[in-house]
Amino acid sequence: MASIQLAATTTTTGPVWNGVYFNTNTIIPWLVVLLFSLLYFGLLAWAWMPRANKPFGKFRTIDFVYVALTAALLIVYNFFISPLIPKVGAVTTYFYYPLIGEIFLLQLVAALSGKPGVVGLTMFIYTLLSDIVHYGFGGEPFWFIYEVTAYGALIDLWLIIRGEAAFTPYLRAARVATDGGQPAEEVSPGGNMMWVFIDGAIAGGWISLAYPFWWRGFWGTFVIGYKTTVQFWAITSATQLVAGLVVGAILGPLIYYIKRVAA
Repeated sequence: MASIQLAATTTTTGPVWNGVYFNTNTIIPWLVVLLFSLLYFGLLAWAWMPRANKPFGKFRTIDFVYVALTAALLIVYNFFISPLIPKVGAVTTYFYYPLIGEIFLLQLVAALSGKPGVVGLTMFIYTLLSDIVHYGFGGEPFWFIYEVTAYGALIDLWLIIRGEAAFTPYLRAARVATDGGQPAEEVSPGGNMMWVFIDGAIAGGWISLAYPFWWRGFWGTFVIGYKTTVQFWAITSATQLVAGLVVGAILGPLIYYIKRVAA
């Protein structure tokens, strides 16, 4: 256990370009990260194919408003609110509870929009803003790729399946007629609230894995030369995943309620 707790951050070489070490001595093989990223962006490209002369597929103006507002709220939360939350090192090592606010905001934008890619786009705008106001652009473009894939990928891919039905009790969203005619598809009454919990758990679990699994396992080492032990990486990833699944599922009904009110 001592070896797990004493995981160290060290650097063995200097940065090669723009503060990036390009250290491939990572826990997660670089090929896995590359293939996963290509799969994600490839499926997004398919989901974003122009439709009805719209360059972003089914994205509406309101979806971009949701993205901009959520990115701004993430800046406020992560830079001004989260630092004020008391943190207990023995707890936050295995469950970083200030992340709950970020889980809530990303679940909310996924629910309100329901468009594949909305979470990744939100994280891209957030990263751009955070680089401008705080971090600078050292390490880019790799931090963009990390934030978009590690926080948004699985949620966005799940939205390809769930779409606007995300965080509702229904498998598919209702299609509402806008010409006074009959709707093309009716939603069966009732629904199953289990879908809301599943949506919440997937989002919460994935977001909770971003730092312990993806950053410690690959991006931290690749970009800045971070080093840790496999045991520390595995244990913290597992505990954060479990906590994220639980928190995400608990937040699911709240997101559903907000979505109903907003609709």
